[in-house]
Amino acid sequence: MGIAIAAGLLGTLAVSVLPGLKFAYRNDEANVAIETAASLVPALAALLFGGRAVRGGSRTDLILACSLTLLAATNLCFSVVPAVVDDTPGQFSTWATVAGRFAGAIGFAVAALLPDRRIARPRRALASGLLWTLVVVGLIAAFAALLGDELPRGLDAGLTPGNAEDPHIEGNGVVLALHVVILFLYAAATLGFLLRAERERDGLLLWVALASGLGAVARLDYFLFPTLFPEWVYVGDIVRLASYIALLVGIGREVLTYQRRAADAAVFEERRRLARELHDGLAQELAFIRSEGARLRGTTDPSVLRMATAAERALGEARMAISALTTPLDEPLDVTLRKAAEAVALRMGAAVRVELTGTPRLSATARQALERIVREASGNAVRHGQAEKLRIEIEANSRLRVAIIDDGRGFDTARDRKPDSFGLVSMRERAEGLAGELTVRSQPGEGTTVEVTLPHG
Repeated sequence: MGIAIAAGLLGTLAVSVLPGLKFAYRNDEANVAIETAASLVPALAALLFGGRAVRGGSRTDLILACSLTLLAATNLCFSVVPAVVDDTPGQFSTWATVAGRFAGAIGFAVAALLPDRRIARPRRALASGLLWTLVVVGLIAAFAALLGDELPRGLDAGLTPGNAEDPHIEGNGVVLALHVVILFLYAAATLGFLLRAERERDGLLLWVALASGLGAVARLDYFLFPTLFPEWVYVGDIVRLASYIALLVGIGREVLTYQRRAADAAVFEERRRLARELHDGLAQELAFIRSEGARLRGTTDPSVLRMATAAERALGEARMAISALTTPLDEPLDVTLRKAAEAVALRMGAAVRVELTGTPRLSATARQALERIVREASGNAVRHGQAEKLRIEIEANSRLRVAIIDDGRGFDTARDRKPDSFGLVSMRERAEGLAGELTVRSQPGEGTTVEVTLPHG
């Protein structure tokens, strides 16, 4: 934001002191295009903030929706249309435009500085606010149209950009004063939106703050180089266009965020459907097989014992899959891993503690792989090591480190593993599949530490 505002101020300074640079260029098509963009972008932003106001009931969003609607209507009715139908718009266009933009700037400042609160009936409040906005636009138009030629000219028609190379702070004092007031209103809105964006972690408000800051710079340009002629494009017009581009970028990012949330919601709903199918079908059958196997545990038939053990493990896998499918996609990693460890540790009477440092950022695939590793390591600790305490350490820095530490019997890592012992192999393969590595440290009687490190950020 600082770079953008500094660039606008440097541009203003450059055209003010360098004789080779002009502050206005004759191009009526570009002027109409800029004013059209200045109508469409606020209209789109008003739709977005109106939707946010209805969903969240925020007074700030409601005021912004009304203010942006006012700016869009002002630019369309008092700038674009007069520029298209009349090459030399008179007092109506000058006074109606500055009055509408002044009212819009007041709305921005109020939205930024007024404490936010919840609206009881946001849909009705939005409809009422938009109605009053249109009433304000109508009153401004009626005022400017009724007074007509009685209004003073905003600028001497003889002072054209072609015969003025330096800043000429000339024109009606009220118009110039309104430019200054609008400048301070946008500057206050910039500060308010910036603080609120940092406090509420609202990325869209940060872009609104940037747009407000550039709008303040544009008002400075209009004060130094008052504009009356629609066929000319001024420095202030370029800076004002940049402010609307910043607002458009913020809108696009917000829409992409909504799309990602909608996609995540659809994925989560499908995962819950699959979890219900597993629970009502496969898990029930496995539970029946496990209960039958438990009834036959008194036999010495090794095949029956293997069947009972396999059923128990299969049911555990099914329950883990159901738990993974029903876990919210935005659940904190430490909560997910604690659940995975407790799913096997608590049944054996072992306690689980999780320590988190930093803010982990992982894909769904990486989270699922870590969940599997933690579950396997915890199961080995309580089943084979008779561990009573498990500690899971999560450190998120340049790399993500997850360590599962137990107080069990430990083992000799240098000994030959059994041919059918695939637990460590599967954990290592899962870690390597995520461009990470897995390390196992253990000594007989000293417990075991299973450590996973993955790329992070």
